[in-house]
Amino acid sequence: MGNQRYPEIDLLKCVCILSVVWVHSYTSVTVSNSLGSILADIVCWWIIPGLFFAAGFLFDKNKYSTGQLIKKKLVRILPPYLFWSLCFQFLNVPGLTIGLENLDTRQLIYNLIFCHTVGIYWFVFVLSYLFAGSFVLRHLPDKWVWGLWGFSALLLLLFVKVLATPSMSFFLFQRHPFFYLFAYLSGWVFSLNYERAGSFLKKHGATVFFSGIVLSLMLLVITRIDGNNFESFPILKQIYICICIPLLIIVGMWTKKFQGVIQFFSNRSYGIYLIHFPIINACLLVYPEISPTYSLVYVFISWGLGIAGSTLIIFLVQKISGRYSKYLIGC
Repeated sequence: MGNQRYPEIDLLKCVCILSVVWVHSYTSVTVSNSLGSILADIVCWWIIPGLFFAAGFLFDKNKYSTGQLIKKKLVRILPPYLFWSLCFQFLNVPGLTIGLENLDTRQLIYNLIFCHTVGIYWFVFVLSYLFAGSFVLRHLPDKWVWGLWGFSALLLLLFVKVLATPSMSFFLFQRHPFFYLFAYLSGWVFSLNYERAGSFLKKHGATVFFSGIVLSLMLLVITRIDGNNFESFPILKQIYICICIPLLIIVGMWTKKFQGVIQFFSNRSYGIYLIHFPIINACLLVYPEISPTYSLVYVFISWGLGIAGSTLIIFLVQKISGRYSKYLIGC
């Protein structure tokens, strides 16, 4: 998509990465607080699809040759991932999948290949194979892309209704292509029809927005009846995701203020994703014992320190390494 700024995509990335840190702050502890559970449910299901939507939208479709694009994406994704994976592993920070004391060479290589050094790094694995497929996708006619997008919706429904059973390993569940392809291709299709879709949303945005809010609230209420949640309603959960992402897109089209802050977090979203998790887990080491009446105060502390610590590290790396910072933090 070149160097053009898209305020709605910047806002989507900004909100998603801040929400990622929030959800990890929440899920890193045992919580029985109903308010905390609802707040986490509201955001946790659409933030990763939202980031994949943004990745599909922003993937360069025409500007670069295949060779140039492969080099660009490899530099953007792999060196920062490998750098922080190895740093965290050998520093033995909190939140590792396997501590340094239990690590051997075979397990280290396995973790690096499948992005398993830190549990949340599965995102990098999925993003890598989506980008790899995009080198072919960018050469297909638009009508074929539309067809693949529709097919990916069917694969998503198949996955959540049939394949995603309790017997499926969580490792495979997090990396399964059927689960993320639809969000990525939705962003891709939106970019192909950006002018037309943007014009429609700007013209009818208020109607779409308030209708989406009503539908989202209805889904939240329906899935909470009798103590249930989204886990019990996989199709409704996907509908909720498909509503929330366009809502943020519309808000991004309306938003004129705070563009500096929004772009700041948007530009650093990958670096924050890579860095924040051990900081949050380190916070837990200094908390008192968590009681059944858990307070959200600890979540907000972890969230604030996760954001502030990540951005401070990014700032220091940029100052020290200069133009080479893209190899270390992806920006």
